[in-house]
Amino acid sequence: MDAALAARWVWRAPGVAALVRVALLPAAGLYRVAVLGRNAAYDARLLASGRLSLPAIGVGNLAVGGTGKTPVAAYLAGELTRRGCRPGTILRGYGDDEPAEHAAMRPGAIVEAAPDRQLAARRAAARGADCLVLDDCLQRRDIAPDAMLAVVAAETWRPPRWPLPAGPWREGPEALGRADIVLVTARTASDAAAGALGADLAPRTRLGSWASARLAPATLRPLAGGPTEPIEGLAGRQVLGVSGIGEPGLFAEQLRGVGAEVRAMAFGDHHPYTADDVRAIIDAAGRGAVVTTAKDAVKLRPLWPAHGPRCLVAELTVRITGGADVLGGLLDRVATAARDTRTPAAGAPPVG
Repeated sequence: MDAALAARWVWRAPGVAALVRVALLPAAGLYRVAVLGRNAAYDARLLASGRLSLPAIGVGNLAVGGTGKTPVAAYLAGELTRRGCRPGTILRGYGDDEPAEHAAMRPGAIVEAAPDRQLAARRAAARGADCLVLDDCLQRRDIAPDAMLAVVAAETWRPPRWPLPAGPWREGPEALGRADIVLVTARTASDAAAGALGADLAPRTRLGSWASARLAPATLRPLAGGPTEPIEGLAGRQVLGVSGIGEPGLFAEQLRGVGAEVRAMAFGDHHPYTADDVRAIIDAAGRGAVVTTAKDAVKLRPLWPAHGPRCLVAELTVRITGGADVLGGLLDRVATAARDTRTPAAGAPPVG
């Protein structure tokens, strides 16, 4: 069992796992104290937060994985492009899948991965970016973006919210105070439930506002490339749902939601697939189709045999279901700042 699978077992399973969770509570308490102390140091300006070289909108979450943060970041980049900007997406680069996933979702996009966000921002600017989308930065207190979204999943916002390592929670609800708005995502939850949660959490944010979004697979793309197919084509078919994401159960439920008969094969989040894994997947699929996520596809593609069974990639869409004006206002703010900082005479955004 890899580390991510072991962690998910500890956080969610009953029985022995519950005893392990209890045993980890002292470590979780120490983690919680350390996080609160670090945040207090930033709030008291004992530690400094720096601006980036370009206007930026940040996306972050309170828990480890499963909120849809990456597709939301890609959606924001697309919306900034629609407003006439050329956004660069900046991320920490945890695993090779994150940069590749962003690039696959938006061909030709500027994507830079580096632990040093200032360095990544300068690289994006040098490539022609005039604004930035920061993926996974709510806990990056050393960075001060122009706007910040805290992403919460409607399906997983339930107590107890145990801190790491006893649970998946990096921070508690108080972290929403560093975000302009909260964005509640829904995969299997109803739009009404997402909206109700957003309204409940909104007063904790800087602007006292919320938005909600539905994350749903809308099309299927062959892993080897080719035209897309409607997701409804899975109705009545037996499929093996393969995923190495934060909440694999939600992926399986979404496939069942379009009428597929699903057997799930879950790996750890950011799982580094091997040839042995691919053989196991093919054996498990039998005569059924293999359906995976865009995040997993970037690692499965080079390993998939040319004459192997058909593997389809479920491509997520982000549809705003509430608070579109609020979210649009944040994007307009960043787009306006991007236009104000352009230097037509130099022909490129500043680097510094």
